[in-house]
Amino acid sequence: MSNQYLVIHTPGAFGNFIAHLIDCHRSNKLLPSPFVASGASHNRQRSTKNLDMVIPGAWENFNTILNGKKVVGCVWKQDYFTYILHAYYSRTNMGQFGKCGLEYAEKNFYNFVIEHRATERMKQNITDLKDLFRLCVDEKNPQVPRHVLRMFFWFAILKNADNIVSLTNNKIKNLKGIQLLDIEDIINYAKLKSFLQKELLVDLDFSDLHAEFLKKNRSLNEYMRATAIVDAVKNNQFVDTQGLSSVSEARILYELEKFYFDVPFFNIVDFFKNTKDIIEYVKFFPNFMKQPNKIYNQYYEMFPTPAEKT
Repeated sequence: MSNQYLVIHTPGAFGNFIAHLIDCHRSNKLLPSPFVASGASHNRQRSTKNLDMVIPGAWENFNTILNGKKVVGCVWKQDYFTYILHAYYSRTNMGQFGKCGLEYAEKNFYNFVIEHRATERMKQNITDLKDLFRLCVDEKNPQVPRHVLRMFFWFAILKNADNIVSLTNNKIKNLKGIQLLDIEDIINYAKLKSFLQKELLVDLDFSDLHAEFLKKNRSLNEYMRATAIVDAVKNNQFVDTQGLSSVSEARILYELEKFYFDVPFFNIVDFFKNTKDIIEYVKFFPNFMKQPNKIYNQYYEMFPTPAEKT
């Protein structure tokens, strides 16, 4: 079988994993596990090429190496943006940040940027932190305070439609003549197996590899847990909230502020320990202090009215 596939994707959209599985099907056997410490599938032979289209110059490279190859685009629905945001920091490079790049960044943001393979691009984070919070991150001041980092990601979530990963994801979706593969189909073993079998005409059992892929995907597990916590608050259920990443905390505060609308959740220093604390925070929030976040005036289309929420 000729090498006819090219996989394109944004960060966190499983492009390396799909390219690896294509190589497995072309070889009609499971190849050595591609997972690095963070769970990303970056440790592979790369017979099937994949391109992270957010990397500068990727689109020019895409046009150069296309050459009749069949293109698979790994894409995602906008609801998955916070997963992608977590993965952008957590599942990055070749595992030099250990099991989770985001956890590393929470402890030493400066070193995270300096040790990143795309240091020059990642330095924009340091510039943004200074512009948004008047915070200077450098060798002498390497750690971003937790609540500041949380608000940094909160703002990224607010601006998610304008983020380069969202714009790139939409650009991939709009390409003509390519095969799209959604994140939801990739995490579903039966659907992914059916897709690869149909495309490559090989019936390969990779269930154990797929199970390992899901188990190691901390970003996806965090996304699912944050979703469950938001639902628990809305349904008045008790759930522990400790041990979350700053991205998950930011998402929970963002989603709850959208839902309750006139109860502010921004810039909270110490995050809630459980959903009971959140429920009581809303229940007893002073009536005379209720007021929609003023930033909603700029982004009002994103926030449902009370009638739309019921």
